[in-house]
Amino acid sequence: MTRRLILMPLAFLASFSMILAACGSTPQAPALTDPKDILTQAVVSVSSVKTVEFTGSFSGTIAAAQLGTFDLSTIRMSGALDIPNKKAKFTLDAPTLLGTKIDALLLDQTAYLKIAGPFAAIAHVQSDKYTKTTVPASSNNPTDVAKTVADLKSALDKLPAPVKAADEKCGDQDCYHVTLKLSAADLKALDSTSTLAGDVTLDIWSHKSDYRPAKMVFGVTTPELGTFAMTMELKYDVSVAVDAPPTDQVVSP
Repeated sequence: MTRRLILMPLAFLASFSMILAACGSTPQAPALTDPKDILTQAVVSVSSVKTVEFTGSFSGTIAAAQLGTFDLSTIRMSGALDIPNKKAKFTLDAPTLLGTKIDALLLDQTAYLKIAGPFAAIAHVQSDKYTKTTVPASSNNPTDVAKTVADLKSALDKLPAPVKAADEKCGDQDCYHVTLKLSAADLKALDSTSTLAGDVTLDIWSHKSDYRPAKMVFGVTTPELGTFAMTMELKYDVSVAVDAPPTDQVVSP
């Protein structure tokens, strides 16, 4: 693992906030039956989001080269995005992963990262303070919804057809449930550089009222890494508080 990999949570926050920045009107949400349409509308729907909060949990085990096998069931993550104010936060607590804990904050293009555990030394950051860095602005155009839809449909055309399961409840809302199962060959067709030798399953539950994703489960089964899954749940239009750490808790790289 390199410092670049450690900084991936910040890159995720920056990219996701850019995608959500294209605030539009809430769709009228006519009923959908085609699972491809449901997946496409789930992606497009986030263009109207202003704030979102997410929590994540893991299951299964993963085998890491030279580090052994790790139980993922105790790992938790959480975060939130405030799009109009360009703020975000992310926390990963992984006690079974060598006692690792990651705290990341993003305020406009300024990022703060703190890592507890042995990966702090690998990433060249202090374990007891936030390292302050600048996140470059993305060159992507998140407002081009038509291109987003076209690109997604093009990708889906290369993959096995998703399957629509029975509608379910997500809290107090009715949700669509779509499953997409991919083999190693499918992943290779989507991305020629993919080296994952296994199967991937993606389950997405999205609100019938506005198509926004409410829950996602990403499962992986490989002979090298093992079998594991990540579950993410999302809530929208929530209050988000993100502040810079005190100056005495901040260092420069």
